Amino acid sequence: MTKKLLQRLLLLLISGLGITTITVLACGGGDWDGTEGSMFTPEIINQPKYKPFFRTQATPFYDGYDDASAGIFKEQNTKDWMSFLGNNLSKEAVSYWLYEASINQIDSMIFDIKKKPSNLTPKSQSYSLKSVQPDSKATGFLYFLGFAKRNEEFTVKEISYWGDENKKKEVYSITKQIAGGVNFLAKATDPFMKERYAFQLERLYFFNKEYNNAIKIYKDNEAVFKSEDNLKWRALSYCAGAYYKQKQFSQANYIFSKIYDGFTPLQKSAYLSFHPLQQADWNECLALAQTTREKEVLWQMFGLYNDYVTAMKEILKLNPKSELTDVLLMRAVNIEEEKFNGNFGNDLSKQKELSEKIDKNLVTFLDEMSATNSTNNPVIWHLSAAYINYLKQNFTTADKQLKLAEKYSKTSNMIKSQYHLISLVGKVSRITDLTPKAEADLLIDLKVMFKDKVEDAFRPNAARSWVRNTLAKLALKKDEHEKAELISNGIEQNRFDKIENLKSMISYCDKEPKSEFEKLFTEVSTLSKFDYVELLAIRYAHADQLEDALRAYRSIPKHNTILLGNPFTIHIKDCHDCDHEAKQKTKYTSISFVEKLIEMKSIATAKPTEAAQNYFLIANGFYNMTYYGNARYFSVNRVNNWGYTSPLDCDIALKYYLLAKTNSSDPEFKAKCTFMAAKCEQNKFFDNKPANYKGDFKSGIYFAQLKKEYATTKYYQEIIKECSYYRQYAGK
Repeated sequence: MTKKLLQRLLLLLISGLGITTITVLACGGGDWDGTEGSMFTPEIINQPKYKPFFRTQATPFYDGYDDASAGIFKEQNTKDWMSFLGNNLSKEAVSYWLYEASINQIDSMIFDIKKKPSNLTPKSQSYSLKSVQPDSKATGFLYFLGFAKRNEEFTVKEISYWGDENKKKEVYSITKQIAGGVNFLAKATDPFMKERYAFQLERLYFFNKEYNNAIKIYKDNEAVFKSEDNLKWRALSYCAGAYYKQKQFSQANYIFSKIYDGFTPLQKSAYLSFHPLQQADWNECLALAQTTREKEVLWQMFGLYNDYVTAMKEILKLNPKSELTDVLLMRAVNIEEEKFNGNFGNDLSKQKELSEKIDKNLVTFLDEMSATNSTNNPVIWHLSAAYINYLKQNFTTADKQLKLAEKYSKTSNMIKSQYHLISLVGKVSRITDLTPKAEADLLIDLKVMFKDKVEDAFRPNAARSWVRNTLAKLALKKDEHEKAELISNGIEQNRFDKIENLKSMISYCDKEPKSEFEKLFTEVSTLSKFDYVELLAIRYAHADQLEDALRAYRSIPKHNTILLGNPFTIHIKDCHDCDHEAKQKTKYTSISFVEKLIEMKSIATAKPTEAAQNYFLIANGFYNMTYYGNARYFSVNRVNNWGYTSPLDCDIALKYYLLAKTNSSDPEFKAKCTFMAAKCEQNKFFDNKPANYKGDFKSGIYFAQLKKEYATTKYYQEIIKECSYYRQYAGK
């Protein structure tokens, strides 16, 4: 990824009307959005205007990199010109002339209106402006377009934060364009046209680095910029930019704050442009504010960049009921919870260390604000204070604050959900023994957390994971392994490698009566008893207890996993994809596979003449069940989060390959069995390869047998041809 793509400021011109917008680009990386691990939802403040400024570690803005200003300006620009032209042209026609037509076509349309020879394309003819009356409106529109499009040479540039500008060959002279703009502006009498020429001229001055003139042209024509018109805000942004270029930072920041508060489409770009540098500049900036609201906005922007506690305090001094502190409060809480990275809980040794990381000034401030109960939105202060104090294990203080929030807890679904989440955090954080009483005390909050429908913006996932993990660890302290698994699937890694543990879990699933706590986690579990039964069947099959495996499979309703390849096929070189793509006369399922293995074992015992071939096919089946075979899907199970539970060792396959060899007198077949035994031997080495071993493989007894006893067979030559390891061993 280039530096340009990391962060870039695009200054765009939309044909006749120039717009300033910011688009910040960066590398995509999965689904991480910078809020993972958070349990506190900033949307509880119910202020959509400030959503971009919620805390995220992934992007500059909570709702993504790009602002929507370009599309908004384009839409409004089209509507404005449609109105100016008398509303007798379609939106498509006006949009064509604004955003698609070339300067050549613009000039040709002027000639056509004046009944002079022209060179209009069919598309331009279909969007003719000859119907606009009087003609002077149409030609005035086209003259302006010609002027504005020529300005694009100087005003549409990509400016990198590293200074490597995307240079463009100049066709027109910017000084001539400025002179033309001065002339057009002086002659303009219609306020609509005057506003647009003033904006174009201001931008030309800006890009020609004539910053004094850019500021002057804005001030001289400030009256023509309508307060409700987005063009006013864009012109104001160039004025602010000119002040910034002149290092008049206090003036620039003050204007950017007005844009930030007054015009949502430019809110993001105004925020990125706002940079309080020195204390003196900041004091001057505050002095420029003419109203209390303007001072509040300045402090809010300051808090988004710097000390959010100081900013909130200053805002509340100005206006105790100000809503501008709310977004700063949400950012403060989200920043503090990031320090825990999901580690807080009942581990007291870590808790003390983590608690020390929390901003003490913030805790003191939250305690004060929760106690005064005087803000415009008291519940968010109570919830914030309670949450932070629970993180610090200040349980008595947090309980009081949560109690204050309780009477507001039903004001919205989001507040209700957040209230119960924080309540649950407080209760779980202090549990040291998962007693029946402790379980019962958690039930109401657990049901809200796990069963109630929540709004999309709400953040329950990290809390659910933390609650499950913490409660499961408490269960393990009491050796309640099955309860721990019910609460948090996979809490004990590799526990279900053992058949006896699976049996215990299945018995626990069948246990009656269940407590209300157990019933809840059974209802919200992603696993069922039959997932454990399926894994039991897989484990039985891996252990060559095939009848037990078949009984377990048949007890699962509607179970029949389809295998991707023929599990009895084998090659000198393993090729799973080849087997999966090959046409199969018989499509095996997990059940029919086990049934076939049982049948082959029975035939091998009953018919000695067919024993060798059947044992070889059985060996292939067990080989393909392993990590190295084509039937790994046989071992996929939900208990392992859909992961493979395939064994790595090939011991059972090796046993049957040797049985097949013993029951045969055919040298070719015995060579084949010996080579497969060698593969099993090599795989075992690969599974346990010492870290300091320098070779690619290690020869064993079966490589030696092949060379000593079967070097004259045709199959031996096939091995030499296909197996590089053996070729290296044999010195071929």
